[in-house]
Amino acid sequence: MATLDTGYVDGVRSIRDYPVKSGVTIAANDFVDLDSSGYLQPCSAGDIPFGVAVGAVTTAPTADGAQVCAVDTSDQSIYRFPPDAGAVALTLLGKKMDTGGAQSVNIDASTDGCLFARAVDVPANRVYVSLILLPVGV
Repeated sequence: MATLDTGYVDGVRSIRDYPVKSGVTIAANDFVDLDSSGYLQPCSAGDIPFGVAVGAVTTAPTADGAQVCAVDTSDQSIYRFPPDAGAVALTLLGKKMDTGGAQSVNIDASTDGCLFARAVDVPANRVYVSLILLPVGV
């Protein structure tokens, strides 16, 4: 697999621009979700990701929707992330897990079960995940 630290590794992507929430910045490879008004924001621990940011918003917009960010919403894309705590192990393969933050995975939680572990890199302490798309309203 790839030698990058964090980010896209493989798979079919579905990339589209989405309007960004005012006052937030988004880094490339952030897990992102939508606020209650439909604006993009970085995920916090335990949030259910809408996708993964492909682009970045380095200057926070002053109004909702004043900027857009490219987002991959495909459940076929595979991304490489570190755990928010602890060490990865082969026992994680095929398990569902949660976001640990904008660029980490909570390997110890499956409350939301929104990420699927496809591979692990034990020496680098990284897990390869894809999104599990949940029904609207969940």
